[in-house]
Amino acid sequence: MNCFRLVVAGRNGEWWVIPVVISLSLLMTGLTGCGGTVADPELSIRAVATWKIPAANRFLPAPRGLASDAEDRVLVLDDAGRVLIYDSAGVLQQQWSMPDNSIGNPEGICRLQDGRIAVADTHYHRVVIFRADGEVDSMFGSEGNGPGEFVFPVAIAQDTDGTLFVGEYGDHQRIQRFTVAGEFLLEFGRHGTGPGEFQRPSGLALHNDEVYVVDAFNDRIQVFSRDGEYRRTVQLPETSAPLEYPYDLRVLASGRMYVIENKAARLTLLENDGRVVGRYGSPGRDLSEFYQPWDMTVLSDGRILVADTGNHRLVELTP
Repeated sequence: MNCFRLVVAGRNGEWWVIPVVISLSLLMTGLTGCGGTVADPELSIRAVATWKIPAANRFLPAPRGLASDAEDRVLVLDDAGRVLIYDSAGVLQQQWSMPDNSIGNPEGICRLQDGRIAVADTHYHRVVIFRADGEVDSMFGSEGNGPGEFVFPVAIAQDTDGTLFVGEYGDHQRIQRFTVAGEFLLEFGRHGTGPGEFQRPSGLALHNDEVYVVDAFNDRIQVFSRDGEYRRTVQLPETSAPLEYPYDLRVLASGRMYVIENKAARLTLLENDGRVVGRYGSPGRDLSEFYQPWDMTVLSDGRILVADTGNHRLVELTP
């Protein structure tokens, strides 16, 4: 225990000195923040740049979905309902529009092993697959709660065996698995806060035969087998600030994972066991800040791209 003197002003110009006894551990909790957390290490970034989002008539769109492929081509979905394809230097190579976006824009995108591009067409409750030239190749899914149906699909990823995982945040809050032709295979998850349950499964990543799911509203990352068996929840240490509305992630070959946090407006690098390697960013409009970031991806040379949605820009970070 430690003793302090509290000086307060009384009436008629009097000053009172009140001895206060307080626990040192309680004092440290107050100094380090709620829950006794301490400052997490900063992620070292040596260069920051921005990539341009092309205007849509007089409108400056914002990026929503983001992915990259083995050749470091970068795939972007924006809120003008477009698919944008960049090379690794940030030069726009192609762009085309979704079949329709009058009621909403898609969020999830990935390049398939055969070169086609799959999009989780969120508000149309379907998956759209484009050929490399931007022409629609096929679609599957419709609105509903049955197998092979969707309510707001928001995330999509392809496994090494070619199958597709699709996350949806509507009535069922689930992950469904399909063949690349759109044939339903299995589903897992439901609405809730317990293990294996979701509140907006907004991001997917596959690593070492495991499926990593960003459970956004529950502020956590859950891990499953490819067959949907719950395995674990990634636990950050009590001394670290918790995840704040994580929205997507990428798992590196080493098992480390980058997570973009929408509410905290930061990028977090975690060890596979949840230990924080470093964090970068805070809410704001400056170059070193983010505003409601929605997505991120990592290129083969280690550069990180962030869909800084609220600031209407793509941000390139070089560790």
